[in-house]
Amino acid sequence: MKSRKELLTQDKSILSGILLLAWPIVCQSLLQVVIGTVDIKMVGSFGDNAIAAVGFGRQIVMIAMVLVMAISTGATAMVARFIGMGDHKQASSAAGQAFILALLISVIMVPLGLLTQSSILNLMGAGPETSELAIGYMTVFFLSVPLFLLNFVARSIFQGAGDTVTPLIIDIVMNLLNILFNYIFIFGFGPIPTLGVTGAAIGTALARLVGASLGWGALLTGKFIITITFQQLYKPVFKVIKQILTIGLPAGLQGLSRNLSTVIIFALLARTTAEDLANATFTIGMNLNQYALMPGLAIGTAAATLSGMNLGAGNKDRAEKSGYLCMLLAAGFMSTVALIFVIFSTEFLTFFSSEASPELISMGRTLLICLALAEPFHAMAIIFSRSMQGAGYTLMPFLTTLFSWLFVRVPLAYYLAFQLNMQETGIWVAIASTNFLAGMLNFIFFKTGKWKTVKIDSKDDDKERSAITLKKAI
Repeated sequence: MKSRKELLTQDKSILSGILLLAWPIVCQSLLQVVIGTVDIKMVGSFGDNAIAAVGFGRQIVMIAMVLVMAISTGATAMVARFIGMGDHKQASSAAGQAFILALLISVIMVPLGLLTQSSILNLMGAGPETSELAIGYMTVFFLSVPLFLLNFVARSIFQGAGDTVTPLIIDIVMNLLNILFNYIFIFGFGPIPTLGVTGAAIGTALARLVGASLGWGALLTGKFIITITFQQLYKPVFKVIKQILTIGLPAGLQGLSRNLSTVIIFALLARTTAEDLANATFTIGMNLNQYALMPGLAIGTAAATLSGMNLGAGNKDRAEKSGYLCMLLAAGFMSTVALIFVIFSTEFLTFFSSEASPELISMGRTLLICLALAEPFHAMAIIFSRSMQGAGYTLMPFLTTLFSWLFVRVPLAYYLAFQLNMQETGIWVAIASTNFLAGMLNFIFFKTGKWKTVKIDSKDDDKERSAITLKKAI
């Protein structure tokens, strides 16, 4: 751990630190995107309605993930800062409280999701057949929400501490099992019947059970960077919980803004002349775009860890330089992958659907071109936002996303699609335009340097606990 910390906070080569953190996350992200691709490919054999159902289901699921982002961002920022300070006791305390928060939030999310899923699908404009398929998918997911939260939070704790290899190993096991379980439950095997779209959710839930068990089991062993005790998993420390939520809630609301915007985009697409075909195209196109986003998101996680650890170690200039270098790397990788998808768009689009029509291919190609043109600015939005979040400066990234994704993207998409009658093409243009806007706004706020003034101080409250005070300069 000492040599790792020195590399991340003291070594002259910032690039070495970025690569150390990013390569396991790239592999991890690749696994996750591959699973999403496999899901869509498998359910695609049941037709475009099945693909659209998975797309609708995932967007509703992502709305529910707002509090997951809050916990994980708060935990990552606190763990990274305390590891940078050399305070492992505080880092472990933050990890334990994140576990408690995940369980508490699950108690709210499970019944809320089950009670509202049908109404949300109706508001989104899903057709009867698509809606029926999506309900089965979402019901299984909401029942397995605790597993999703615990798996996600454990990964964030390891990454915040600078250990990106351990969660990679766990994800390899989990995702291999995910593919196996999905095949069994989607198509049926032995006494297990063919469950189609619902089977994809069941397979993922079982894999998450394995991933969560391995992640928290590793944290309890005492053989990794962060060591937690059983007492920390059930004994709340409310000042630490408040600290996590203070840092994390703006990040959660930022995720909510993104996901709510995407849900509205689905609703708008369902009201175009192409209807469910447009949503199937959007689902496939965005899944492909995940491969372009993958290196950017991985480097973004590295940027958050480097930001938090270097500020904790008192290296403000190094934290800022890390952000700029991460942005350049992410923009290069993301743009390259996006260009490949444009060049071979027909082959990639026809891979997913057994019913791929000329209309779907034409729509998809236009979507991929729009996304590729804005990819460098999307990289700016991801990296500068994550760098500021890693420092605990989460308010401005949230406001930037709220403005660009909800207040600009949604009205612009509606205007172009229906007022100018550009239909789904207008929506693709609106998405690309607001990716550009979000990138420029995050660059401006990053350049101000206010994110470097966030203070996280630890003070002993008694022999067992600490009160943590956050002083934010907004």
